[in-house]
Amino acid sequence: MTYTIQNLVNSIAAQIAGAVPGYPIYDSPNQQGTEFPCFFVFLMPSDTADEIGREKRNIWFDVVFVQERNIPGANEQINQISDTLDYLFDSISYTDGTDTVPLHTHERSYSIEDQELHYKFRISQRVSYPTEQNLMQTEELNVEVG
Repeated sequence: MTYTIQNLVNSIAAQIAGAVPGYPIYDSPNQQGTEFPCFFVFLMPSDTADEIGREKRNIWFDVVFVQERNIPGANEQINQISDTLDYLFDSISYTDGTDTVPLHTHERSYSIEDQELHYKFRISQRVSYPTEQNLMQTEELNVEVG
């Protein structure tokens, strides 16, 4: 299976779309033509740790739910969405187009800032990079006869 950030963003967006249909989902702050209410999926600063033969990547995401400002019932809708996301993001159904695997999330939390819901979580994944093998080309044989 091939892991890419774009496939991960697409998998998160597909999971949101399946649970909360009818809301547009953006992966960049496309303010022109944005339809509200909507979701944004942002990749946050992430880190890596080297391990023998591979590395461990901690990938942080911020899923932001944005709606019109100062509308009646706005807090109730934000609370419903936060409950849905909390249930939804216990794991991510990651797909690369050929296979699907669950990726567990860690450190899930949400906050409401300026009437926007920010649902944050981390995915920790061990990855390895393909290496070129240095195969033996010739063999030297030293045999003593005697």
